[in-house]
Amino acid sequence: MSKTDYYRYLLIIFFVIPLFFLRSYSQVPINRDTFMLKEVIIKEVKVPQKDISLTPMQSLSSKELFKIPSSSVADGIKAFSGVTIKDYGGVGGLKTIMVRSFGANHTGVFVDGVPLSDVATGQIDLGKISVDNIEDISLFLGQPINICQPARYYASASVICINSSIPNFSEKPISIKANLKMGSFGLINSSLFVKQKINLQNSCDFAINYMQSDGKYPFYIENGATNKTKYFRENSYIKSINADLGFVNYSKDSSSILKFKTYYYESDRGLPGAVVLYNSFASQSLQDENFFTSVQFAKKWINGFNAVSNIKYSNSYLHYRDPDYYNEDGKLNNYYTQNELYLSQAISKKIIDSLHCSFASDFFLNTLDANLYKYAEPTRYSYLNSLALKFNRYFFETYASLLSSIINEKTVNGESAKPANIITPSFALSIRPLKKSNIRLRFMYKNIFRMPTFNDLYYNLVGNNELKPEYAKQYNLGLLFNHKVKRTLYFSFKIDAFVNKVENKIIAVPTKNLFVWSMQNIGLVDVNGLDFQFQTIYETFDKISMSLACNYSFQNAFDITNSKSTTYKKQIPYIPFETFSGLFSFSYKHLSFGYNNLFNGFRYCLGENIYENLIHSSWIRDASLSYELKINKIKCNFKIEISNIFDKQYEVIKSFPMPGRTTNICIGINY
Repeated sequence: MSKTDYYRYLLIIFFVIPLFFLRSYSQVPINRDTFMLKEVIIKEVKVPQKDISLTPMQSLSSKELFKIPSSSVADGIKAFSGVTIKDYGGVGGLKTIMVRSFGANHTGVFVDGVPLSDVATGQIDLGKISVDNIEDISLFLGQPINICQPARYYASASVICINSSIPNFSEKPISIKANLKMGSFGLINSSLFVKQKINLQNSCDFAINYMQSDGKYPFYIENGATNKTKYFRENSYIKSINADLGFVNYSKDSSSILKFKTYYYESDRGLPGAVVLYNSFASQSLQDENFFTSVQFAKKWINGFNAVSNIKYSNSYLHYRDPDYYNEDGKLNNYYTQNELYLSQAISKKIIDSLHCSFASDFFLNTLDANLYKYAEPTRYSYLNSLALKFNRYFFETYASLLSSIINEKTVNGESAKPANIITPSFALSIRPLKKSNIRLRFMYKNIFRMPTFNDLYYNLVGNNELKPEYAKQYNLGLLFNHKVKRTLYFSFKIDAFVNKVENKIIAVPTKNLFVWSMQNIGLVDVNGLDFQFQTIYETFDKISMSLACNYSFQNAFDITNSKSTTYKKQIPYIPFETFSGLFSFSYKHLSFGYNNLFNGFRYCLGENIYENLIHSSWIRDASLSYELKINKIKCNFKIEISNIFDKQYEVIKSFPMPGRTTNICIGINY
């Protein structure tokens, strides 16, 4: 049986067979003595959690995501302050995140409390995660507010939390949502979500998403001062499908919840190359298959004791093909297989009304295999233990934690990396100095590290098994203010000054020639910056709502490794000095309009800050217009999205041109 056939059989077992049982469980008892009262709506703008958070937090709800052109999580969070998305272009291009000049390895990504991981590269491709079935996306600096979390939450400099939508079974026992998006460059994206109430305590859900695009978008190259030549992006196609099946069980008193989830993703995509000397030819491709299954159990007791348990197994398979590689075979066919087993137990206890403590213990085992000659075939054993305390009064809130990390490795071929046994602390404080004012002052400190990835340690001709962990220290000082005018108008602003220091930064440096590179611990980086966020919301009783959110970020991320180097006190690659985003939305009854304005300041592709390495700044404007039509219990949404309205030619990664104007038409049905 081939690997593809194996995954197809898994799809049948986990996704198709359970659907036959939905109908028999769909009948829910109805109490004939129940009377329906007329709905009374009391409308008031609610203070978002992000505006009173102890640590810096940003979030987008499903309604806000719907009002901006977005196909993936990367499209949504690129408007956050302090965030840089490294985008290689097109729907299928790799999209990874940098937060306050920290690389993607320092950002943890969790979907419904389940961690996503890639031990080979340490980077999660946010372009794979669709926004069609998302309730909200949150970005936390430090860690999330809830201290009863797995220890893995504490092991990153920043955390992205993605929560799936929760169905409302109060009116009907089944919820169905279907979406179809068609647009520029051969884009077809269809999805189906079914959530079924089995009985008063059990429900299940099924989702499937398909996407394809030829990715042949035009771009222009200047030939002289006035002439431009039009080209089309080559080898930027993608075909992908992902499906998941979930089951949820609530106890009779709703004190506990059991969640089961199985997920499968498969894609085949071209890897467009850099456009160098007017040549954009590329023939490399990547086949990607990911599978995981997880079980989560959460329980609350009336004495203030909480517990959260997690079990997860994941498998990832990559097939990289290069038919034009110059070797004896005249091609490359490389296979990489990752496996992870993850176990977590977190508990918390309310000691007194204002004081909570928590303890979490995580174990995860990672393996990586490849068909490379004498590949190391590493196995990593990671043990994380966290202890946290949180004290909360009306005018005062504080938090402290300790994280213990014990990491060991072994390899089949060659020497393995040295073990690590590290303890890292974090602390946060928030104060309201005036009783009758909504002004808050906050401070955060976090000391964290990241282990070298398997590619850093063992990749052929590049890896270095003597690498040390990369340490990072975060300091944040912020001022928050929010105010409500009656029940209809709300505004807030936040300003945070931050300092980040990175030691033993892992970077690639050339060795005997420019072809053979090596990973080394020679980097020291100082980051100084400022984040400013402003938001205003206006809502009335006659279904009119408007909102405006503006985010501005300034960052100096200097390389201070070697005072004699040409890169000393120069901006590190791909970190813009300034970024700005402005999101305006307007809704009247069933009509909605959204406008997003993004600015990325100039930056450099290499450590030498010279004109030849410059990437110019760019303004990108996006807009969307949608209308909702309700027929009985069915809601139909019609939406048009226009990205890069003014067809701006720009780059995020040097020599990787981004798409120009893109138009998509979306149709959605909710039942």
